Amino acid sequence: MNRPLLLLRPQPGNDQSAERARALDLKVIQLPLFEIVPVAPAPLPAGPFDALFVTSANGARHGADALRRFADLPLFTVGEATADAIRSQGERAITVGGGDAASTIPLIVAAGHRRLLHICGADVRPFDPLGLSITRHIVYRSEPRDTQALAPLLAALPPCVIAVHSPRAGRHLAALLPAVPRPHRLAAISRAAADAAGPGWQQVAVASAPDDTALLRLASALCKSAS
Repeated sequence: MNRPLLLLRPQPGNDQSAERARALDLKVIQLPLFEIVPVAPAPLPAGPFDALFVTSANGARHGADALRRFADLPLFTVGEATADAIRSQGERAITVGGGDAASTIPLIVAAGHRRLLHICGADVRPFDPLGLSITRHIVYRSEPRDTQALAPLLAALPPCVIAVHSPRAGRHLAALLPAVPRPHRLAAISRAAADAAGPGWQQVAVASAPDDTALLRLASALCKSAS
């Protein structure tokens, strides 16, 4: 029997991943560990900037004012999901990276840009700016949901495959679940996310690319492999 897939990412990304997972014929359990909330409006940086950089679909949704203000600037995103969230606000040219900042920053440098406005959340994974001058414009934050409510739900789960979309989710998951050994398999979006979840899992595997498509492909294989 296939194992269920547990999705931890915040909404609305959780629903999007769940839809893709069900299309892969997976049984899905949705249990977001975090809630995405907008930050108090901050004045838009004045610049000047050469280009915009958006590293998440949540940044695209909550950074709509900045995207409109600098609509004439070249726009770079880390992946197609972020680009799609921007296109839903109006068609514009977007250069899409390979799934993370490390693969996108070289594209920005190669295009000759030097001063970048980064539309992002309060928690940003470190990346090498490769000499770029980067101004962060924080438009949302990710807040942990009630630990007392989540911990017993996680502890009562049958053996499943858990999709870990970020190092922060990995750390929070490890803190919520009972001490090792844990009967679950982890599908992690990156090595950093896998390491953050700590030891004691039945199996840990890392996606071939740091995006939701590759992660769900990996999770599907883990769900359908022999117990």
